[in-house]
Amino acid sequence: MKTYNNRILLYSTMFGLYFFGGIVNAQNPITTFKGISDPHIRVFNDTIYLYSGHDADPNDKTWVMRDWRVFATTNLLDWKHVQTISPKDNYMDDNSEDCWASDASARNGNYYFYFSDRKRGIGVMKAKHPTGPFTDALHKPLVSPLHDPTLYTDDDKNKTPYLIYGDKTDAYYIVKLNNDMISTAETPKPIEIKGDAWKNAPEWMDKNYLFKYKELYYLSWGNQYAVSKNIYGPYECVDAVGTGYKLGEFAHGSFFWWKGQFYHIWCYYIRDGYKFRESIISYCHIDDNGHIVTDTNFLDKHFSNGVGQYNASWKKIEAEWYYEKSSNIEKRGLKNKGFRLTNIKDGNWIRYAEMLFKNENYEFQLQLNSVQGKGFLEIRQGNLSGQILGRIPIDSDNLQKKYILKNMHCLKGKTDLYLTFKGTEDFNVALDYFNFLRK
Repeated sequence: MKTYNNRILLYSTMFGLYFFGGIVNAQNPITTFKGISDPHIRVFNDTIYLYSGHDADPNDKTWVMRDWRVFATTNLLDWKHVQTISPKDNYMDDNSEDCWASDASARNGNYYFYFSDRKRGIGVMKAKHPTGPFTDALHKPLVSPLHDPTLYTDDDKNKTPYLIYGDKTDAYYIVKLNNDMISTAETPKPIEIKGDAWKNAPEWMDKNYLFKYKELYYLSWGNQYAVSKNIYGPYECVDAVGTGYKLGEFAHGSFFWWKGQFYHIWCYYIRDGYKFRESIISYCHIDDNGHIVTDTNFLDKHFSNGVGQYNASWKKIEAEWYYEKSSNIEKRGLKNKGFRLTNIKDGNWIRYAEMLFKNENYEFQLQLNSVQGKGFLEIRQGNLSGQILGRIPIDSDNLQKKYILKNMHCLKGKTDLYLTFKGTEDFNVALDYFNFLRK
């Protein structure tokens, strides 16, 4: 994201790259469906599911939400509308306009959809598939009053499930669920949040999200978050999750991991004064100090492109924007200094999916932060055993050498690009970014 000292420049040769036809469609907002609000992402069986609210009309000045929508994707690009969940299928009134925020969870071979009936309470529906059809499990609220559920499954030996819900007018509450996922195992407990960010938040502040990273629980709301070593709290306020792109107090959203990458999805109102929203995604990072960093620098440069696809004409492709990577590779950095991928060893690889090559010639540039040992980078097309487009020697004894590769194969249109690394037993590099310089 930002430059570093002592970088190592390694160059390869000319790519004859040609592209015939085709347009990169805008990926933010993430769907062509408008009114997608309160987005919660869950990954089930290697598929991403978006459980969202649905604002009914762009001219509504109050919240008119008559159903919930479920979308699915396997590549972050093609979001298919796979289900509409109606309040007529649960205990809510058939003509309800109060289908507020929702979430989903999985357990015991079943899938559970938790929904808000405005602020009256939270109900639960059950299905055999992430997309339903869902049926009402209780025919009454699971908890009441209050709203905006987040489901969290802890990493203890019992994989204990929790429900977090509520707003600042009362409190955020946490309650342990039983293994059946449709009954509570204890009395809901208010969560104490310490710090100015929560103290100064509007009284109505709702729509929490909770996840765990390493030893800390992260509780977010709007554009702020707090952390604790105990799921019940107390939580200490930290900072904003990001700035820009309407990442403010109305930014209802969630975070998710996909193929070793971390993402942030949130919604915002299209017009001030009107209750009609759309949702966007960006890459997200947790820095070496444990701070959440939503990558709005990526959005500044590539908002319409969105995540999960790349363009060879970009000035830089930051290493941390990867689509997929070897599990041992680490994303490191600090909020104000940028990020890189470290601990890249022999046999490791990084995937950048759907790379678009236009009708231009390029010189490939790879920028590293550090090198140990000797090895080389193979640039492969399509998959890990795909055609080798070029090979760059990497040598800690000759850090500034410019490597020229000859007899490169031409590329056309879109392809997955894999950077694969081979080397000695002590081989270890840190990747900052790469790019394709126009010849």
